[in-house]
Amino acid sequence: MLSSAQLLNMTIVNLSMSSLRKRNCFFVFIFIVFVPFCLFVILSVPDISSEETLLQRLAELQVRIQYLDAMYRSRQEELQELTQHIDQIYNEDSTLNSSANVQELRPDIKQMLKNMSGLYAANGLNPGVSVKFPSAFHFLPHLLDNPSSLKLAYLMSKNREGVSLVLGIPTVKREKYSYLMDTLQNLIDGLSPEEANDTIIVILIAETAMEYILQIAKEVEMKFPSQVESGLIEIIAPSSGYYPNFDKLRITLGDSSERVKWRSKQNLDYAFLMSYCQTKGTFYVQLEDDILAKPSYATIMRKFAIEKTAKKDPWIVLDFCQLGFIGKLFKTAELPWLINFFQMFFNDKPVDWLLDYLINTKICNWEKNVSIIHWHFSNVVFKIIS
Repeated sequence: MLSSAQLLNMTIVNLSMSSLRKRNCFFVFIFIVFVPFCLFVILSVPDISSEETLLQRLAELQVRIQYLDAMYRSRQEELQELTQHIDQIYNEDSTLNSSANVQELRPDIKQMLKNMSGLYAANGLNPGVSVKFPSAFHFLPHLLDNPSSLKLAYLMSKNREGVSLVLGIPTVKREKYSYLMDTLQNLIDGLSPEEANDTIIVILIAETAMEYILQIAKEVEMKFPSQVESGLIEIIAPSSGYYPNFDKLRITLGDSSERVKWRSKQNLDYAFLMSYCQTKGTFYVQLEDDILAKPSYATIMRKFAIEKTAKKDPWIVLDFCQLGFIGKLFKTAELPWLINFFQMFFNDKPVDWLLDYLINTKICNWEKNVSIIHWHFSNVVFKIIS
Protein backbone atom coordinates (compact mmCIF):
# COMPACT_ATOMS: atom_id res chain seq x y z
CA MET A 1 0.00 0.00 0.00
CA LEU A 2 1.13 3.53 -0.68
CA SER A 3 1.79 5.77 2.20
CA SER A 4 0.01 9.08 2.56
CA ALA A 5 3.23 10.89 1.66
CA GLN A 6 3.52 8.95 -1.60
CA LEU A 7 -0.11 9.63 -2.46
CA LEU A 8 0.46 13.34 -1.82
CA ASN A 9 3.49 13.38 -4.12
CA MET A 10 1.60 11.60 -6.90
CA THR A 11 -1.24 14.05 -6.57
CA ILE A 12 1.17 16.96 -6.83
CA VAL A 13 2.87 15.41 -9.88
CA ASN A 14 -0.49 14.80 -11.56
CA LEU A 15 -1.56 18.37 -10.85
CA SER A 16 1.74 19.69 -12.20
CA MET A 17 1.46 17.60 -15.37
CA SER A 18 -2.12 18.75 -15.82
CA SER A 19 -1.09 22.38 -15.36
CA LEU A 20 1.80 21.95 -17.79
CA ARG A 21 -0.52 20.38 -20.40
CA LYS A 22 -2.96 23.25 -20.00
CA ARG A 23 -0.15 25.79 -20.36
CA ASN A 24 1.15 24.04 -23.47
CA CYS A 25 -2.34 23.96 -24.91
CA PHE A 26 -2.65 27.66 -24.20
CA PHE A 27 0.61 28.42 -26.00
CA VAL A 28 -0.45 26.27 -28.94
CA PHE A 29 -3.78 28.09 -29.03
CA ILE A 30 -1.98 31.45 -28.95
CA PHE A 31 0.33 30.37 -31.76
CA ILE A 32 -2.53 29.07 -33.91
CA VAL A 33 -4.73 32.15 -33.43
CA PHE A 34 -2.35 35.04 -32.80
CA VAL A 35 0.28 34.41 -35.48
CA PRO A 36 -2.22 34.25 -38.38
CA PHE A 37 -3.95 37.30 -36.98
CA CYS A 38 -0.64 39.19 -36.93
CA LEU A 39 0.08 38.12 -40.51
CA PHE A 40 -3.38 39.26 -41.56
CA VAL A 41 -2.84 42.66 -39.94
CA ILE A 42 0.60 43.09 -41.48
CA LEU A 43 -0.55 42.11 -44.94
CA SER A 44 -3.72 44.19 -44.77
CA VAL A 45 -1.89 47.41 -43.79
CA PRO A 46 -0.96 49.45 -46.91
CA ASP A 47 2.73 49.41 -47.79
CA ILE A 48 3.50 53.12 -47.55
CA SER A 49 6.97 52.78 -49.04
CA SER A 50 5.58 50.96 -52.09
CA GLU A 51 2.94 53.65 -52.59
CA GLU A 52 5.57 56.39 -52.35
CA THR A 53 7.77 54.56 -54.85
CA LEU A 54 4.83 54.25 -57.24
CA LEU A 55 4.01 57.95 -56.91
CA GLN A 56 7.62 58.88 -57.61
CA ARG A 57 7.67 56.65 -60.68
CA LEU A 58 4.49 58.31 -61.92
CA ALA A 59 6.06 61.73 -61.28
CA GLU A 60 9.14 60.71 -63.28
CA LEU A 61 6.92 59.65 -66.15
CA GLN A 62 5.01 62.93 -65.92
CA VAL A 63 8.09 65.14 -66.28
CA ARG A 64 9.43 62.82 -68.96
CA ILE A 65 6.20 63.22 -70.93
CA GLN A 66 6.50 67.01 -70.58
CA TYR A 67 10.00 66.82 -72.06
CA LEU A 68 8.85 64.61 -74.96
CA ASP A 69 5.85 66.89 -75.56
CA ALA A 70 8.21 69.86 -75.83
CA MET A 71 10.29 67.96 -78.39
CA TYR A 72 7.12 67.16 -80.33
CA ARG A 73 6.08 70.83 -80.33
CA SER A 74 9.52 71.76 -81.64
CA ARG A 75 9.05 69.41 -84.60
CA GLN A 76 5.55 70.82 -85.10
CA GLU A 77 7.02 74.32 -85.35
CA GLU A 78 9.43 73.16 -88.05
CA LEU A 79 6.58 71.51 -89.93
CA GLN A 80 4.44 74.64 -89.57
CA GLU A 81 7.20 76.81 -91.04
CA LEU A 82 7.57 74.42 -93.97
CA THR A 83 3.79 74.38 -94.51
CA GLN A 84 3.62 78.18 -94.51
CA HIS A 85 6.45 78.32 -97.04
CA ILE A 86 4.63 75.88 -99.32
CA ASP A 87 1.39 77.84 -98.89
CA GLN A 88 3.12 81.03 -99.99
CA ILE A 89 4.21 79.35 -103.22
CA TYR A 90 0.80 77.77 -103.68
CA ASN A 91 -1.05 81.05 -103.07
CA GLU A 92 0.86 82.79 -105.86
CA ASP A 93 -1.68 81.25 -108.25
CA SER A 94 -4.75 83.04 -106.89
CA THR A 95 -7.09 81.43 -109.41
CA LEU A 96 -6.07 77.91 -108.46
CA ASN A 97 -6.21 78.80 -104.78
CA SER A 98 -9.70 80.33 -105.06
CA SER A 99 -11.02 77.32 -106.95
CA ALA A 100 -9.59 74.90 -104.36
CA ASN A 101 -11.10 76.92 -101.51
CA VAL A 102 -14.57 76.81 -103.05
CA GLN A 103 -14.40 73.07 -103.65
CA GLU A 104 -13.60 72.43 -99.97
CA LEU A 105 -16.62 74.39 -98.63
CA ARG A 106 -19.84 72.93 -97.26
CA PRO A 107 -22.87 73.16 -99.57
CA ASP A 108 -24.61 75.76 -97.39
CA ILE A 109 -21.53 78.00 -97.43
CA LYS A 110 -21.26 77.65 -101.19
CA GLN A 111 -24.88 78.76 -101.48
CA MET A 112 -24.19 81.80 -99.28
CA LEU A 113 -21.29 82.80 -101.51
CA LYS A 114 -23.46 82.35 -104.57
CA ASN A 115 -26.03 84.67 -103.03
CA MET A 116 -23.24 87.19 -102.33
CA SER A 117 -22.07 87.16 -105.93
CA GLY A 118 -20.90 90.59 -107.01
CA LEU A 119 -20.13 91.76 -103.49
CA TYR A 120 -16.56 92.47 -102.43
CA ALA A 121 -17.25 90.62 -99.17
CA ALA A 122 -17.52 87.34 -101.09
CA ASN A 123 -13.79 87.48 -101.93
CA GLY A 124 -12.53 87.43 -98.34
CA LEU A 125 -12.73 83.71 -97.68
CA ASN A 126 -9.42 81.91 -96.96
CA PRO A 127 -7.15 84.64 -98.34
CA GLY A 128 -3.97 82.63 -97.67
CA VAL A 129 -2.53 85.38 -95.48
CA SER A 130 -0.89 84.27 -92.20
CA VAL A 131 -0.25 86.30 -89.07
CA LYS A 132 3.44 86.41 -88.25
CA PHE A 133 4.38 86.46 -84.57
CA PRO A 134 7.51 88.19 -83.25
CA SER A 135 10.65 86.09 -83.09
CA ALA A 136 14.12 86.52 -81.62
CA PHE A 137 14.96 88.76 -84.57
CA HIS A 138 12.46 91.37 -83.34
CA PHE A 139 14.12 91.60 -79.93
CA LEU A 140 17.66 91.11 -81.24
CA PRO A 141 17.57 92.80 -84.66
CA HIS A 142 21.36 92.65 -84.98
CA LEU A 143 20.99 88.91 -85.64
CA LEU A 144 19.68 89.78 -89.11
CA ASP A 145 23.01 91.38 -90.00
CA ASN A 146 24.75 88.01 -90.12
CA PRO A 147 23.20 84.87 -91.68
CA SER A 148 25.31 82.74 -89.31
CA SER A 149 24.39 84.67 -86.16
CA LEU A 150 22.53 81.74 -84.58
CA LYS A 151 24.88 79.01 -85.79
CA LEU A 152 27.42 77.47 -83.45
CA ALA A 153 30.98 78.60 -84.10
CA TYR A 154 32.27 75.51 -82.28
CA LEU A 155 30.79 72.18 -81.15
CA MET A 156 32.39 69.21 -79.39
CA SER A 157 29.65 66.65 -78.78
CA LYS A 158 28.77 62.96 -78.97
CA ASN A 159 25.10 63.87 -79.42
CA ARG A 160 23.93 62.43 -76.12
CA GLU A 161 20.23 63.13 -75.48
CA GLY A 162 17.33 62.01 -73.32
CA VAL A 163 19.11 62.26 -69.95
CA SER A 164 17.55 63.35 -66.67
CA LEU A 165 19.92 66.22 -65.88
CA VAL A 166 21.63 68.82 -68.08
CA LEU A 167 24.16 71.10 -66.37
CA GLY A 168 24.86 74.38 -68.17
CA ILE A 169 28.17 76.12 -67.45
CA PRO A 170 29.05 79.41 -69.18
CA THR A 171 32.70 80.38 -69.01
CA VAL A 172 34.57 83.48 -70.12
CA LYS A 173 38.21 84.43 -70.33
CA ARG A 174 39.48 85.62 -66.96
CA GLU A 175 42.35 87.98 -66.31
CA LYS A 176 43.73 85.81 -63.53
CA TYR A 177 43.07 82.17 -62.65
CA SER A 178 40.25 80.15 -64.25
CA TYR A 179 38.47 77.66 -62.01
CA LEU A 180 36.78 75.84 -64.90
CA MET A 181 38.93 72.69 -64.62
CA ASP A 182 38.49 72.59 -60.84
CA THR A 183 34.74 72.93 -61.24
CA LEU A 184 34.57 70.16 -63.84
CA GLN A 185 36.71 67.86 -61.70
CA ASN A 186 34.47 68.47 -58.70
CA LEU A 187 31.28 67.86 -60.70
CA ILE A 188 32.63 64.64 -62.23
CA ASP A 189 33.90 63.33 -58.88
CA GLY A 190 30.45 63.91 -57.40
CA LEU A 191 28.76 61.61 -59.94
CA SER A 192 28.36 57.86 -59.61
CA PRO A 193 28.71 55.81 -62.84
CA GLU A 194 24.90 55.56 -63.05
CA GLU A 195 24.50 59.32 -62.54
CA ALA A 196 27.20 60.07 -65.12
CA ASN A 197 25.30 58.03 -67.71
CA ASP A 198 22.15 60.08 -67.04
CA THR A 199 23.78 63.54 -67.09
CA ILE A 200 25.26 65.98 -69.61
CA ILE A 201 27.61 68.84 -68.74
CA VAL A 202 27.44 71.53 -71.43
CA ILE A 203 30.17 74.17 -71.36
CA LEU A 204 29.46 77.42 -73.21
CA ILE A 205 32.69 79.20 -74.05
CA ALA A 206 31.13 82.66 -74.24
CA GLU A 207 33.94 84.19 -76.29
CA THR A 208 34.41 84.79 -80.01
CA ALA A 209 38.22 84.48 -80.25
CA MET A 210 38.69 81.07 -81.88
CA GLU A 211 42.22 80.70 -80.47
CA TYR A 212 40.85 80.85 -76.94
CA ILE A 213 37.92 78.52 -77.75
CA LEU A 214 40.26 75.87 -79.19
CA GLN A 215 42.64 76.26 -76.26
CA ILE A 216 39.90 75.58 -73.69
CA ALA A 217 38.43 72.70 -75.73
CA LYS A 218 41.88 71.09 -75.93
CA GLU A 219 42.48 71.48 -72.18
CA VAL A 220 39.11 69.96 -71.34
CA GLU A 221 39.59 66.95 -73.61
CA MET A 222 43.13 66.30 -72.42
CA LYS A 223 42.10 66.44 -68.76
CA PHE A 224 38.81 64.54 -69.15
CA PRO A 225 39.20 62.31 -72.25
CA SER A 226 36.84 59.52 -71.12
CA GLN A 227 34.11 62.00 -70.16
CA VAL A 228 34.35 63.69 -73.56
CA GLU A 229 34.34 60.33 -75.34
CA SER A 230 31.30 59.10 -73.41
CA GLY A 231 29.32 62.27 -74.14
CA LEU A 232 29.17 63.45 -70.53
CA ILE A 233 30.98 66.70 -71.47
CA GLU A 234 30.03 68.88 -74.42
CA ILE A 235 31.46 72.24 -75.49
CA ILE A 236 29.76 74.91 -77.57
CA ALA A 237 30.64 78.46 -78.62
CA PRO A 238 28.45 81.09 -80.32
CA SER A 239 29.07 82.88 -83.56
CA SER A 240 30.53 86.38 -83.30
CA GLY A 241 27.36 87.60 -84.99
CA TYR A 242 25.29 86.48 -82.00
CA TYR A 243 26.37 89.44 -79.87
CA PRO A 244 25.25 93.04 -80.51
CA ASN A 245 27.50 96.06 -80.40
CA PHE A 246 27.79 96.39 -76.63
CA ASP A 247 28.99 99.98 -76.95
CA LYS A 248 25.54 100.96 -78.23
CA LEU A 249 23.51 99.56 -75.33
CA ARG A 250 21.18 101.79 -73.33
CA ILE A 251 22.42 102.69 -69.86
CA THR A 252 19.82 101.38 -67.41
CA LEU A 253 19.37 101.23 -63.63
CA GLY A 254 22.02 103.92 -63.23
CA ASP A 255 24.76 101.30 -63.76
CA SER A 256 28.12 102.04 -65.29
CA SER A 257 28.67 101.27 -68.96
CA GLU A 258 30.87 98.28 -68.09
CA ARG A 259 28.26 96.90 -65.70
CA VAL A 260 25.53 97.21 -68.33
CA LYS A 261 27.73 95.41 -70.88
CA TRP A 262 28.53 92.59 -68.45
CA ARG A 263 24.97 91.85 -67.31
CA SER A 264 23.52 92.25 -70.83
CA LYS A 265 26.03 89.74 -72.21
CA GLN A 266 25.26 87.37 -69.33
CA ASN A 267 21.56 87.45 -70.25
CA LEU A 268 22.38 86.60 -73.86
CA ASP A 269 24.82 83.86 -72.81
CA TYR A 270 22.20 82.22 -70.60
CA ALA A 271 19.59 82.40 -73.38
CA PHE A 272 22.01 80.83 -75.88
CA LEU A 273 23.06 78.05 -73.50
CA MET A 274 19.47 77.23 -72.51
CA SER A 275 18.38 77.19 -76.15
CA TYR A 276 21.01 74.57 -76.94
CA CYS A 277 20.31 72.47 -73.84
CA GLN A 278 16.50 72.43 -73.95
CA THR A 279 16.40 69.33 -76.19
CA LYS A 280 19.02 67.38 -74.23
CA GLY A 281 17.17 66.19 -71.13
CA THR A 282 14.35 66.50 -68.64
CA PHE A 283 15.82 69.00 -66.16
CA TYR A 284 18.24 71.90 -66.68
CA VAL A 285 20.50 73.32 -63.96
CA GLN A 286 22.24 76.68 -64.34
CA LEU A 287 25.77 76.68 -62.93
CA GLU A 288 28.91 78.83 -63.18
CA ASP A 289 32.55 77.94 -63.82
CA ASP A 290 33.73 78.57 -60.25
CA ILE A 291 31.51 76.40 -58.04
CA LEU A 292 31.81 73.32 -55.82
CA ALA A 293 29.04 70.74 -55.45
CA LYS A 294 28.08 68.28 -52.75
CA PRO A 295 28.67 64.58 -53.47
CA SER A 296 25.67 62.90 -55.11
CA TYR A 297 24.34 66.34 -56.08
CA ALA A 298 22.64 64.91 -59.19
CA THR A 299 20.56 62.43 -57.20
CA ILE A 300 19.76 65.06 -54.55
CA MET A 301 18.38 67.49 -57.15
CA ARG A 302 16.58 64.89 -59.22
CA LYS A 303 14.98 63.32 -56.14
CA PHE A 304 13.80 66.71 -54.85
CA ALA A 305 12.29 67.59 -58.24
CA ILE A 306 10.49 64.25 -58.46
CA GLU A 307 9.21 64.57 -54.88
CA LYS A 308 7.73 68.02 -55.59
CA THR A 309 6.11 66.70 -58.75
CA ALA A 310 4.76 63.60 -56.97
CA LYS A 311 3.23 65.77 -54.25
CA LYS A 312 1.67 67.94 -56.98
CA ASP A 313 3.44 71.00 -55.57
CA PRO A 314 3.49 73.56 -58.41
CA TRP A 315 6.96 74.83 -59.20
CA ILE A 316 8.83 76.83 -61.81
CA VAL A 317 12.30 76.78 -60.28
CA LEU A 318 13.99 74.69 -57.59
CA ASP A 319 16.81 76.53 -55.83
CA PHE A 320 19.90 74.66 -54.63
CA CYS A 321 22.09 77.69 -53.93
CA GLN A 322 21.42 81.09 -52.38
CA LEU A 323 23.85 82.96 -54.67
CA GLY A 324 22.48 84.71 -57.75
CA PHE A 325 21.41 82.35 -60.51
CA ILE A 326 23.64 79.44 -59.46
CA GLY A 327 22.00 76.07 -58.78
CA LYS A 328 18.62 76.95 -60.27
CA LEU A 329 16.82 73.87 -61.66
CA PHE A 330 14.12 74.12 -64.34
CA LYS A 331 12.10 71.72 -66.45
CA THR A 332 13.57 71.91 -69.95
CA ALA A 333 9.99 72.00 -71.28
CA GLU A 334 9.58 75.42 -69.62
CA LEU A 335 12.90 76.94 -70.72
CA PRO A 336 11.33 78.80 -73.69
CA TRP A 337 9.64 81.15 -71.17
CA LEU A 338 13.06 82.10 -69.78
CA ILE A 339 14.81 82.25 -73.12
CA ASN A 340 12.29 84.67 -74.64
CA PHE A 341 12.17 86.75 -71.46
CA PHE A 342 15.95 87.10 -71.39
CA GLN A 343 16.00 88.05 -75.07
CA MET A 344 13.32 90.70 -74.68
CA PHE A 345 14.85 92.42 -71.64
CA PHE A 346 18.56 91.55 -71.91
CA ASN A 347 19.51 95.23 -71.84
CA ASP A 348 17.15 96.19 -69.03
CA LYS A 349 17.90 94.14 -65.92
CA PRO A 350 20.27 91.51 -64.46
CA VAL A 351 19.40 87.88 -65.08
CA ASP A 352 18.38 87.07 -61.50
CA TRP A 353 16.05 90.11 -61.48
CA LEU A 354 14.46 88.94 -64.71
CA LEU A 355 13.83 85.52 -63.17
CA ASP A 356 12.09 87.14 -60.20
CA TYR A 357 9.92 89.26 -62.52
CA LEU A 358 8.98 86.24 -64.61
CA ILE A 359 7.99 84.26 -61.51
CA ASN A 360 5.87 87.12 -60.20
CA THR A 361 4.21 87.40 -63.60
CA LYS A 362 3.49 83.67 -63.79
CA ILE A 363 1.77 83.53 -60.39
CA CYS A 364 -0.51 86.40 -61.53
CA ASN A 365 -0.62 87.99 -58.09
CA TRP A 366 2.08 90.26 -56.70
CA GLU A 367 0.78 89.68 -53.19
CA LYS A 368 0.92 85.91 -53.44
CA ASN A 369 3.86 84.15 -51.80
CA VAL A 370 6.49 83.54 -54.49
CA SER A 371 7.78 80.53 -52.54
CA ILE A 372 4.73 78.64 -53.78
CA ILE A 373 6.45 78.07 -57.13
CA HIS A 374 10.06 78.97 -56.20
CA TRP A 375 11.14 76.20 -53.84
CA HIS A 376 14.43 76.34 -51.92
CA PHE A 377 16.21 73.12 -51.00
CA SER A 378 16.89 72.96 -47.24
CA ASN A 379 20.66 72.54 -47.64
CA VAL A 380 23.05 74.33 -49.98
CA VAL A 381 24.19 71.99 -52.76
CA PHE A 382 26.50 74.43 -54.59
CA LYS A 383 28.90 77.08 -53.36
CA ILE A 384 31.44 79.45 -54.90
CA ILE A 385 35.10 78.42 -54.90
CA SER A 386 36.76 80.77 -52.43
